[in-house]
Amino acid sequence: AAGKPVVLDEFVFAYVPDLDPTLAINRDETLPAESHIVHRQAVNKTGLASENAVAYSVTLGTEVGHFDFNWIGLINKASGIIGMITHAPAQKKIKTANGLQGNVLTRSFLLEFEGAAKEAAIMTTAETWQIDFTARLSGIDEMQRLMNTDSYGEAAFFGDGFSVVCRGDRYTVKKGLAYIGGLRGELAFDQTLNRLRDTRVYADFSYQGNVVSQWKTVVHIIAANDLKNYIDAAGYPHYVFAVAGIDGHGDVMDLRIKGSLNDRDISAIHQEIDSVKREYVTQQALESGLHGKQPKGGYATNAALTVVSENADSRLAKNQNGADIPNKNEFVKNIGLVETVERVMNAVPNDRRINGKSLSADISLMAGDVGAYHQTTYMTELPGRHYSGPFSCGRENGWAKGVSIGVGGDTGQIWIDADAQLHTRFLNANGAVEQKITIGIPIGATIEWHTAAPIPAGYEPNEGRSFRAADYPELAKIFPDLKLPDDRGLFKRGLDRGRGLDSGRSLGSVQGDAIRNIT
Repeated sequence: AAGKPVVLDEFVFAYVPDLDPTLAINRDETLPAESHIVHRQAVNKTGLASENAVAYSVTLGTEVGHFDFNWIGLINKASGIIGMITHAPAQKKIKTANGLQGNVLTRSFLLEFEGAAKEAAIMTTAETWQIDFTARLSGIDEMQRLMNTDSYGEAAFFGDGFSVVCRGDRYTVKKGLAYIGGLRGELAFDQTLNRLRDTRVYADFSYQGNVVSQWKTVVHIIAANDLKNYIDAAGYPHYVFAVAGIDGHGDVMDLRIKGSLNDRDISAIHQEIDSVKREYVTQQALESGLHGKQPKGGYATNAALTVVSENADSRLAKNQNGADIPNKNEFVKNIGLVETVERVMNAVPNDRRINGKSLSADISLMAGDVGAYHQTTYMTELPGRHYSGPFSCGRENGWAKGVSIGVGGDTGQIWIDADAQLHTRFLNANGAVEQKITIGIPIGATIEWHTAAPIPAGYEPNEGRSFRAADYPELAKIFPDLKLPDDRGLFKRGLDRGRGLDSGRSLGSVQGDAIRNIT
């Protein structure tokens, strides 16, 4: 080895047809043909058996397969030099798939020659590292998952993690931490989805790894109408939860469950306490109320009350307000109030007024008397704050007609000028003024968009996209083929319309590149 350690760092598995494992191995044997090699894997462990013997071991986990093998070699990966070979009866290596458990195989070679440990630079004793702990570790993982479920339920989210935010047709799933199906997972970066309608957004958690690797929770974001927990082709269980629903208009409904079960229980207790506080009065308030209804003092006995009750049976009941009088007309006649009653029935209460106008005689009521808007007020300029109602005013470019609506010192105005432009203005009580002009654009019109900023909602680029008449009925009248124009990379030409420069061109047609001879 020219003073360098003997390095054997790769196992090679092959299936060699017609190989007889009972025959002696030729010391000049080379690697099988590449078409016969079924698997290569780095040495997992090396160990010291004695100063003259070292062990090399490899573990084929449940994620490896499917293949048969009857030839195993231990080689130096860099040079391809073979250190050891064994022939064996054909064996199967099966990986976990479709819910069926695969097998785990461990193969070890013992290399023995004088000074082997020193030449191979291996000083670690080989003890129990060849034991298969797969079942044991899987049981521990499942126990931990169930314990997390006891604490966090089916799912638990924190802060704005995994929340879905809509901006136009782009939906962003926010990064964060969550528990789903007892698995703790983290979305490391915001994830973007496009053009979602009538669907749900699911978080998909699965715990993945192999026998010799570090296991971790793999997180995926999936848009689907309905998704249940499932087992993938590699045998890994997946636990899913809908974090948001998207309706036909693209609006988002947050479906996340916030916090652990303990957090939810504490929140429910606080809500119950608040409800009890609202429903039950304090002792002090109860005593105060009772004293107000029934002051302290002496009260009649039951016997005395019985006498009073018997005397009252033959008298008018005060709380009936005369309703227990058998013949009310005779009663009015007997006490001489017939004329008085007639006057009262025909009288106008002249102490009543409407907007300062007495009811002692016939009056005329205007809209302003009952709080309705008064007639249009004519002004020389736009009204300021503290004016409410319709107005017509002169401006430099013509007349404007509109209305002012004031609330609490703030005034909003809407008016239409002589050019049929709609103006909106807000006069804030603090002196600030905001004003905009709204100009309508016909459906189907093409406008120039000279900016890299996103196209506003309600507009689509002329990129030849198809659309549904049910979604855009007015647009379908302009483009009955249900497809927008595709102006990308084209040079626009104006329609000739009788000028005679390009009279043969029809509306919406395209002029290709013209080839000219240059001499």
